[in-house]
Amino acid sequence: MMKNINIKTAVVAKALIEKRLFFILLFIFPMLLQAQINPFGDQYLLNDFQLNPAIAGTKRYTPVTLTTRQQWVGFTKAPTTQAISFHSRIRAKNVRFTPRGFINKGERSFGNIGYGGSAFNYSYGAISHTGINLVYAYHIFLGNGRMGFGVAPSVYQFRINKSGFILPDGDEYDPLIHDAVNESIILLDANVGAHYYDEFNYAGLSIIQLLHSTVQFGNFSFISEDRISLNPDLGRAIYMYYGRYFKINPDFVVEPSVYLKANGQNGVSAHVNGLVHYMDMFSAGLSYRLQESAGVLAGVKLDNVEFRYMFEIPFTSKMPNNFTTHQVMVRLFVGQPIE
Repeated sequence: MMKNINIKTAVVAKALIEKRLFFILLFIFPMLLQAQINPFGDQYLLNDFQLNPAIAGTKRYTPVTLTTRQQWVGFTKAPTTQAISFHSRIRAKNVRFTPRGFINKGERSFGNIGYGGSAFNYSYGAISHTGINLVYAYHIFLGNGRMGFGVAPSVYQFRINKSGFILPDGDEYDPLIHDAVNESIILLDANVGAHYYDEFNYAGLSIIQLLHSTVQFGNFSFISEDRISLNPDLGRAIYMYYGRYFKINPDFVVEPSVYLKANGQNGVSAHVNGLVHYMDMFSAGLSYRLQESAGVLAGVKLDNVEFRYMFEIPFTSKMPNNFTTHQVMVRLFVGQPIE
């Protein structure tokens, strides 16, 4: 009897050590890297799968998600994004779930392999890039939860449309502009990540655009001698996050979370969020990006379709607060029965 107790104690202690090591690595490793900000990673409240490929296969059903974001409305040629994504898993027999998709227990009671993909477009001014990525994730048990590791190779076209360029000083011809009105280049990159979750907690680390791409068209380049890249949308972005579900009663669940992003020029900035979920049907909350913006989110889930809308107001002195940002998400849960 005493031997069995000692074995059980050793197993629990090992699980706690593994979890602590994960959280230590989660917050130390990104400090060693430089990062820029990625427009899709910042939309995690609408689609967390865009932030971390390790999330593939963590949901109860297969979510097919369409998102669009109109940034700084009223600003000429302001950034806009559109994306569609899906992810699922290869399931094992005797699968058992909680409402948030966490499998309770049992050997091989869930499929280890998650998969998915997305297509996206991001444009601002004369610049746009459009591409696709494919996602593979592998999940294991870790303590009372699961740990996923994901990779998402991507290919996209970076394009400059110079048809609307205005020549300086009244010039009538500039070979840089007129010789090739549209210029583009195909880039290869990858996103990687790790994601831990149990029934009440989730945390993760992801690196988006791992290869830190740069571009050059003739003599026109984003590269300079003193800075690695002058285009923040091609740079490497590192995200860390932690959230928890607090069950107030059978109908209400409160979900606070914090997201950190590291930036080689600006250091580390933080996003603090608070969401309230009612009967797994309605959601609402607030988001604050430190010294950047504040936002309000509202959502509703009707059977297997979910809608979310988010409104943000910038706080930075570089952007007037009348240039608001709007985000919309529509999600279909494939495989969920309609009641």
